[in-house]
Amino acid sequence: MKYYESLEKFKTYNIVLLCGLYGAGKTEFANTYFKGSGLYRVSRLELRKLMYEMTHFGESWEAEKFNEEDDVLAKHVERKVVEHFLQIKRNVLIINTFMTKKSRQRFVNIAKETKKTIGAIFLDAPLDVCIAQSKRLNTAIPENVIRQLHSRKELPTKLEGYNDVLIINDFTLSSNG
Repeated sequence: MKYYESLEKFKTYNIVLLCGLYGAGKTEFANTYFKGSGLYRVSRLELRKLMYEMTHFGESWEAEKFNEEDDVLAKHVERKVVEHFLQIKRNVLIINTFMTKKSRQRFVNIAKETKKTIGAIFLDAPLDVCIAQSKRLNTAIPENVIRQLHSRKELPTKLEGYNDVLIINDFTLSSNG
């Protein structure tokens, strides 16, 4: 856990992106290091799930039910939630895969436009670990989706516009989660 001290400064940023493949441990990492920090957590996967279940009269969402048209709405809601929190001076932790520079850029742009600080933390877990862990999650993501995302992986750098970037490749999930 040599990165623990580095995480303290991330707790002060207005926007923190928590990135990594499905199954990398983003939710557990967020709960372990950011719960109670004052950051408001926003998860696009949870937004997709909530919106699907709301609009489909409680029918459970599964990864196979993902479609691009509905994801446009999830991204819009995510952005509006983030903008709302920033406007009322609350800092946010945004959890998503964010595997490419392009997928992260809109939040870097929001930070620049609103003169807010932003950091990126990337959980760079091995592909096989992510696939195995995803199969154990409530919302299992198909292996081909994980492999496709992995093939597009671009680690974040400060050159993208972040105040700080932390790449973590030694975070291990607890046995119960």
